[in-house]
Amino acid sequence: MKIYSLKSIAQRGTTLGMAFAIAASSFTPFAPAAFADALNPLTDRSLTLSSSSPGWANTDGSGNSTYAPPNSGANGQKTGNYFSFNVSSTATVKTMSFQYCTNPAGDCEIPGNNVSPGVDTATTSDLNVNYPSAAEVGGSDFATVIDSSDGSVIAVPGYTNNNPKYSGSGDPAEAAKDVDGNFVVMRNVAGTWTQATGWTAEAHNVTTGSNSVSNNYITLTNTTGVALTAGQEVKVLFFATADDYITNPGQGAFFVKINTYSKEFDAGIVDPEDDTLTETGLHGLQPVSDENVIDGGVTVANVMNQSIQITTKVLETMQFSVGTVDPNTLSSVDTDGVTPGVQSPLKSATGDDSHKPCGTIATRMTSSDPQNVLELGDQAAESSLKTDQTYATHSYWRLSSNSSAGATVYYSGHTLSNTVGDEIDAIGTSASTSAQGSEQFGLALSTAALGNVEDHDQGAYGVNYATAGANENAADNGVTGVDSSVLLDLGATNAGSWDYTALNKSYHSPRLDPLVPTAAYAGGAGTITNGGTAAFAFDEMSDTVPVAIASQNTEVVDCVTAKMRYIANIAATTPAGIYTTKVNYIAAPQY
Repeated sequence: MKIYSLKSIAQRGTTLGMAFAIAASSFTPFAPAAFADALNPLTDRSLTLSSSSPGWANTDGSGNSTYAPPNSGANGQKTGNYFSFNVSSTATVKTMSFQYCTNPAGDCEIPGNNVSPGVDTATTSDLNVNYPSAAEVGGSDFATVIDSSDGSVIAVPGYTNNNPKYSGSGDPAEAAKDVDGNFVVMRNVAGTWTQATGWTAEAHNVTTGSNSVSNNYITLTNTTGVALTAGQEVKVLFFATADDYITNPGQGAFFVKINTYSKEFDAGIVDPEDDTLTETGLHGLQPVSDENVIDGGVTVANVMNQSIQITTKVLETMQFSVGTVDPNTLSSVDTDGVTPGVQSPLKSATGDDSHKPCGTIATRMTSSDPQNVLELGDQAAESSLKTDQTYATHSYWRLSSNSSAGATVYYSGHTLSNTVGDEIDAIGTSASTSAQGSEQFGLALSTAALGNVEDHDQGAYGVNYATAGANENAADNGVTGVDSSVLLDLGATNAGSWDYTALNKSYHSPRLDPLVPTAAYAGGAGTITNGGTAAFAFDEMSDTVPVAIASQNTEVVDCVTAKMRYIANIAATTPAGIYTTKVNYIAAPQY
């Protein structure tokens, strides 16, 4: 009798762009206990997607595909998937497999909402790995796009020191723009990221469902293999090109099941008793028998350990909302208390009569407003920009998760552009203040230190609700701070001074803590005219490689709130036109 075991520790990368979220995950076959010493789980696992858009969406803010190329934030049809994990065993890996499913274990259905696989409509898609000619990134391209371990700037032909292609942050950059190839395997060798070459990628259809058209299984095979050490960090980056790419499902969460093997992939089935091929074809798709699994039993994202103790006691939770209105700033009190049909600002924006401890960011002020649309510019002149004025707008995001190893939030997007290809220059990757009369588009976090009165008021990075007056138009014009009705709704009483004795203990003032803003994006609060005190940045590579704006890796993410501020300037030579962009925000919690 054979005994099977499955070990699983999950780290989840969940993405969400202005009003849409995708989660991801992973799986490995069960393995005999006789080889359990080799079946240690991969640890510190994560998956980051290049785009949070559904697979049927592949256009920019103007509805055109011109500025939504493969591997960019607006293109969910042709995406890149970036895996990171630490191996537990010391062994030579010759095969790695990645299987996309709707469930973290057991039967594998291909994620998506296309009821007739292969017959896509305007609003549905199934996950699909389209790899007719996937090739490994060459050594010279790897040297160009990889971020140095010490955070220095990589010199790239055609880019000056004042405008580098990518400025190092101490972590490898997943960059696909201007390189040949679709995937790269790298490992951390004494603090230096080193490429492991010689891999071949293939895509297969491996599902217990009826979808026989989409591919949901990727194998990487290396004849020589790569020798790893216990605890070594590995990154497997799948980039998207016009012909080779991964299509996101149309909706819902998905899981990616990961295995590493000591033998090369073989589409046949091997009998573990005599190690001979007993069946051919793709059924089962085991590279070799279970004896050859190195790191097994792992999944990514909202997946539980298969043991009954964990699945019945600990459930993963995560909420990530992006929008234009923070409900904590809205009053839950009826505007006049008399007129029939009049709603409070809170109910008008969210449909709720009272505040919740961690209320979801709203996408508009009233039901008649467009969702997650910001008008940047002079409101007396059809939201237009001027050479002698700097204009601003802002939005919010809120993240809450029981991710014990922290989280990172990224942005992905393109600078403002029109339908004929004209662009307003990005402000740059370093924090810069406003320069009226020159082209600039940038974003930053607007924070302000909170006081130290009661736990709900503590934090180094509270939300700064101040605006630039008439030069800052947003969905919540007139907002100055948290509304007093929040505390009343959550149990506080007011007898001359606030009594917090009965206040819901899960509430705290809106704040970014414990996330810490990235230096280039930390200075969004302040003035914006005549230079001003507020500083902004925008990475032109962000539509290919999501850029981190806030992170921490030590504790649970307890309802963090961020205000994102945006500025724009134009020059006298900026071509006329209607300029738009989409900015996606991506949350990657770690469990």
